[in-house]
Amino acid sequence: MSKTRYNLDLVFANVFFGANFSFYVSLTRNYLDFQQIFMLQVLSAAVFFIPFALFSKQSFRITWRDAGNILIVTLLIVYGWMYMLLWGSSYTTPIDASIIATLGPILVLVISVFFLIDRFTPMKIVGMVIGLAGALVVILSNSGTTAATAKLGGDAIVFLGIVSSSFSMVWLKDLIMRYKPITLLRWMYPLAALMLLPFGLSSVIHTDFAAIPPHIWWVIAYAVLLPSFGPNYLLIFSLHYVKPTISSVYFYLQPVIATGLSVALGMDKLSWDRGLASIAVFVGVLLVVNAYKNHPSAPRHGGEGTRRQNRFRIIPGYY
Repeated sequence: MSKTRYNLDLVFANVFFGANFSFYVSLTRNYLDFQQIFMLQVLSAAVFFIPFALFSKQSFRITWRDAGNILIVTLLIVYGWMYMLLWGSSYTTPIDASIIATLGPILVLVISVFFLIDRFTPMKIVGMVIGLAGALVVILSNSGTTAATAKLGGDAIVFLGIVSSSFSMVWLKDLIMRYKPITLLRWMYPLAALMLLPFGLSSVIHTDFAAIPPHIWWVIAYAVLLPSFGPNYLLIFSLHYVKPTISSVYFYLQPVIATGLSVALGMDKLSWDRGLASIAVFVGVLLVVNAYKNHPSAPRHGGEGTRRQNRFRIIPGYY
């Protein structure tokens, strides 16, 4: 396959991710609780991958060591990122959530330095400070009112979600290099569903689906079905062939799509302070990504850092 195919996969994945912010906000504030949407997402994804487990000729065998790593990634992505994003979206705005989500590459840098598999450089530090300052402006904008206090809580929850997602990137890269995307997803979602059933099934059973207007069902179908496995598969698949410095650029489509859709639907408006803050976040992330491009990451210390770097293989800017 040509590189054009893989780049298009990244475009489609990030367009879907960007649209999620607006749909999540609309659904969680008007029709369904965020926990109900989360439960439906995980269950639908698990059901989707059952035929692959039963009828596919492809081997889904994994080692016991990798089973533990997949469990960690499942907790971080499904219960950390997906759950936190839905929870935060019920309080914040699509624009705020999408801007905060772009902090991923900066947080990956901080985590990789913490694990002694990367080191700070002047450009990385400048980019990190600028990006975090922009995110802080977004989170604290319009503070002082009751609605703003709720938004502040939502922004903080989304931030915790992107922190969890950043940690998952530390573990995921090594698995991506040794397993096909369908193998990883086939284990992740059924495992997440099994852990969720004892706690979340009642929220779905007691939902009054008949009270939901018919024209909203297509929004629910989109929010439940597509974000769970479609974009994730495209993203993981394309990372086998596209450099991380290139894949990170496509991530900027998410706030563009989220802003355009939320403004068009009358759900939000882009103020000048959030506009400047978003530019600061983008500039900060670009500085960090370019620092990786011009100076490949190196461990802070010798042997132990090198061993950890080989194990985790951090992807700077992978989202």
